[in-house]
Amino acid sequence: MQRWIVPLLMGLVMTSSFAAMPALGKHVPVFFMLFGIASVAYLIAIWHCKYVPLTAIVLVSVVFRLSLLFSIPALSDDIYRYVWDGRVQWAGVNPYRFAPAAQELVHVRDALIFSKINHPELPTIYPPIAQMAFWVGYGISSGILGIKMLLVCADLIAGWLIVCLLRHFEQRPQWVLIYFWHPLIVVEIAGNGHIESLGIVALLAALYLFFKGRDRIALSALGGAVLVKFFPLVFLPYFVRWKGWLPTNWSALLMVPCVILLGYLPYAWAGASVFGSLGTYAQHWSFNSAIFDVLILLCGNGQIARGIIGLLFLSVVLFLIWKRIPLLRCAYLTAAAFVLLTPTLHPWYVVWLIPFLVFFRHPPWIAFSLLVVLSYHILIQYQTRGVWEEAAWVQWVEYGGLALMGIPYLLLKYTEILTKIGRFFNINRPI
Repeated sequence: MQRWIVPLLMGLVMTSSFAAMPALGKHVPVFFMLFGIASVAYLIAIWHCKYVPLTAIVLVSVVFRLSLLFSIPALSDDIYRYVWDGRVQWAGVNPYRFAPAAQELVHVRDALIFSKINHPELPTIYPPIAQMAFWVGYGISSGILGIKMLLVCADLIAGWLIVCLLRHFEQRPQWVLIYFWHPLIVVEIAGNGHIESLGIVALLAALYLFFKGRDRIALSALGGAVLVKFFPLVFLPYFVRWKGWLPTNWSALLMVPCVILLGYLPYAWAGASVFGSLGTYAQHWSFNSAIFDVLILLCGNGQIARGIIGLLFLSVVLFLIWKRIPLLRCAYLTAAAFVLLTPTLHPWYVVWLIPFLVFFRHPPWIAFSLLVVLSYHILIQYQTRGVWEEAAWVQWVEYGGLALMGIPYLLLKYTEILTKIGRFFNINRPI
């Protein structure tokens, strides 16, 4: 039997799983079963991916996305905020000025979209390029489809950029299957319609252009990524470290703040409100976090715990800069640190890590990126009893799975290092 038959059969299994998901509605346990089947098939496909033609990988990934593109999101309602922000802009209103529940926006409301917005009492949190995407998406379709189409297109372009990066580093392009076929990517972008794909495509473009020596365009793209989600701003110090602070480089380094300022310019008349509910999110929200929850137990104060988390994350960034870790590995380790340290870890936040797993194929993180969907378990009792309360076993499985796979992996690495040290000092030399 041809070796590429096995992964393509796994692709068929995954397609069947994805195609069955829209019919579930909010039936979370059955979603877990289908996602689990898709995950097992995905892992088998990774093992055989080198035998699959790149064209087949891409075409099958398109089929995955089409199977969920026209579905109604059942696991997240974020996309309704996207549609709302787009509608408000088409009505000529700055989306940063008023929360959806404000009386000034009564004339914009409808029964379908407004009733599904989460936290309507809070103004939007999404930066300007995200807002522009919502405006364009709402112009394509006054519902969720237009925005989902944009996000899926960005997702596919991100995959193409990963192929370009793989070729740049002389790695097998078929490894892009790790991204293109990842069940979490398909569910969170094509299914739930999260904005992450737009930020990821800008970040990957920044990395690729930087490696190709197009510094100004690369840093402009990084500024664009920040205008989708604020998280990519943490990558700027790595670009600065590798570019250097020489006066001749300042024009390139200034591209990031210039692009950010230009992005906010059309919305600037909203004043300080352009940062929306970012402060509320940063100070009060938490979900599905391991380290943050442990710190809460130890110090008993959420703000102190957030301060410690911030210092830990800053320490990671400074350490990577000090050690002159290669740029792509810096990006990978920073995304991994974010996943471990953030007080709020929704499944779609892990999407930021997955592109880097294509290059650093560490099994513990691949497993975690699949297990993280278990955090949707919270929806079961929320739908039945209206109670938003996390089940402790979910985090034990998620982070315990990461530890059970990660500790042996690190021990093997550590043993390898000890062996090399022993050889260097000739420790095993007979006396």
